[in-house]
Amino acid sequence: MKIYKLIGTTMSVLLLTGIGANIALADMDEIKAEENSKTDINIIAGYRGVSEDNNPSRALEYDSLKSSPLFNVDLATDQGSYFLNFNFDYLNENDYSGELNLNSKGLAQVNLRSERFFHNLDHIPYNNGYTGGEPTAAVPDPPLVRVPSGTPAEGSRPDGEFTNSLGNDVMRTFYTDQNPKDDYGLKLDTNEFKVRVKHPTYPAHLNLAYWRYEKKGDKQLRFVGENCATACHMQSKTRKVDRVTEEFKAEVDAHVGIVDLGLETLFRTFHDRESIPRDNFGSHDRGRDFSGNPLQHSEDPDSQITELTLKANTAPSGGLVGSASFTIGKRENESDLTSISPVKAETDYYKTAADATYTPSENWTFNLRYRLLDLDSDNTDQFSAGSYGNTNNNPLEVRDPVDITRSWYEAIVNYRPSRHLTLKGELRREDIDRSNTGHGGEHESIDQNNPNDPIQINPRWELPDEETITLAKLGFSARLLEKSALKFSGWVSIQHSDDPAYGSSFEDSQQLFLSGSYNPSPFWGFLANARFLKQENDSQELYDYEFKRDKDQQNINLGTYVTPGEGLSFDLNYGYFHTEIDQGILVGTGEYFVPRFPFFRPVNYAIADDSGDYEQTINTLTLGMTWQILEALSCRLEGHYSESEASFSPDFNVEGPYPYNIYDFSSDIYYGTQTSSDLKEISELDIQQIGLRGRVNWKIDEEWSCSMEATYDDYDDKNSNYYDGSVQTAMVSFSRSW
Repeated sequence: MKIYKLIGTTMSVLLLTGIGANIALADMDEIKAEENSKTDINIIAGYRGVSEDNNPSRALEYDSLKSSPLFNVDLATDQGSYFLNFNFDYLNENDYSGELNLNSKGLAQVNLRSERFFHNLDHIPYNNGYTGGEPTAAVPDPPLVRVPSGTPAEGSRPDGEFTNSLGNDVMRTFYTDQNPKDDYGLKLDTNEFKVRVKHPTYPAHLNLAYWRYEKKGDKQLRFVGENCATACHMQSKTRKVDRVTEEFKAEVDAHVGIVDLGLETLFRTFHDRESIPRDNFGSHDRGRDFSGNPLQHSEDPDSQITELTLKANTAPSGGLVGSASFTIGKRENESDLTSISPVKAETDYYKTAADATYTPSENWTFNLRYRLLDLDSDNTDQFSAGSYGNTNNNPLEVRDPVDITRSWYEAIVNYRPSRHLTLKGELRREDIDRSNTGHGGEHESIDQNNPNDPIQINPRWELPDEETITLAKLGFSARLLEKSALKFSGWVSIQHSDDPAYGSSFEDSQQLFLSGSYNPSPFWGFLANARFLKQENDSQELYDYEFKRDKDQQNINLGTYVTPGEGLSFDLNYGYFHTEIDQGILVGTGEYFVPRFPFFRPVNYAIADDSGDYEQTINTLTLGMTWQILEALSCRLEGHYSESEASFSPDFNVEGPYPYNIYDFSSDIYYGTQTSSDLKEISELDIQQIGLRGRVNWKIDEEWSCSMEATYDDYDDKNSNYYDGSVQTAMVSFSRSW
């Protein structure tokens, strides 16, 4: 929504509610209605200044980072025949929100909402001394030329080079950035319109809703050139983003006897309005030249969803309450690829839900819940890559998707032996049935002895046909002392899967949650909660290798407030989050023929770690003070600090694919020892963030007030200076109320 449209809407609302000049004559009834009406208005105007140091995108990730005037209007009016609320908050053209609610005494309700904010994105430096100029319309993908004296950009990862037995440097990995100076960010727009109309004499409603989500801007597209057998070429270029998701929903509901019935239809579309990226992939595509017709890649296909839902429920009061719904729908993906034949996919699905609640007495409540989801998917059977693919012009088969049926059952019992104690038990079971799964054969690429034969794929997914997940959970809630000054709650759950489908899923999981608060008086209080999670999977097998996966997670939060005197209060909050994952890792496995003495035979190798460790720790601390200095003067000071550390520490040291370091003269390839020594360093994180806030509010009189605010945010990456930066803001505003 453009800013002039929002301003026009604001003026229309002001005129509609009679805030503008009214020179028309009114009779006595109109004067009486005006006396019974009530309108409250508050308008804020001011200015916010922004100052940046170094790279500000991570210091304030969701901020437009622009100095600008600011404006806010709040309007609430009761005109007897209708209520109206309007709010519009404007910071700049990339950061605003507005909402309007109109209620005609329950017969008609209208809601309008519009919001925009800005998301700053990273530009990971890939500029390592290669150049070729900026892309143009005539040369969209200019050739890359190595500049021997080229200086890598700050923060760039070094090119990977090895020294062969002849003393020559052999390139293994190198990076290039076609747009090294571009900044990246997205404007995110959300617009929503809702209407609810009630029949004046019958309990029936019509609900209409329209929702639109739009992304615009630039982001970094990072991709690798084909064929990493000899050297991997990591590329970066700017990708224009212009994507729209729209949803329309219509519903009719009516009260029929003891049952409420509803019929709802939904239509949602996703459309990428930018062209599909293209690249000629340089000389790293087995000698093929795409310079005349670059190859499309990284497509985000358009899609649409249609749904129809029938709902029914009884009145929410009474000892027995029930509800049920049934939905049928279809999702379609539409690929627009032209370099190769597009792959089109669609999914027909239906889902149902049923809930029943029975309350025989004030001490007992029983709940039964059922959910069912059935997905029937289909896609293009094969596609042709033509001259783009190394397939000898044979069509490529496309594996059929997995059809899934998920059934979900849950029973919940609540027991209240007293009004101060509630006990809760849950039992849940989920059954998953999959089709087109199991072991269906190995993938076979081009046969050098029969190069005209088509590529053979494994037609099945390596997933279990059936999986059952069971969850048991016990919890409690207690309110002790007078006025519930002391509260405790908690629960423990145990979950088991008889056949986990993926290596990142778990066979067994246990969780414990505890929470407590103590508020003996209005002058001080304390609260704490903790969650502990442990997950295990010992049954995952991949390529004849069994890998164990353990995950331990702890999350603790503490908070307190103190009011030592009238008008003065302090609050303190601390958060701790820790995750540790211990998982077996298979980096690569295969068979190579060693044409050197003493082998002259195939040699099997595997690059694996039985216990690769990932660990993350986050600490956050927030301290605030609120001080009512005078009746008309108050201030708020707040500071926050957070530190985040993470590391991935695999440990393998395998000599391969040859059993010793060797230089192959025939292919000019140097095979060295495979080691994990650099993986921890390039994945390690050590980040500190600091934020300070200060605000003063001065109420000048019954109508006027003034506010001043200053903020400081700093981002510090201990392992690299590239993303370090800070942002300072200062704001002053005046407010007028009627």
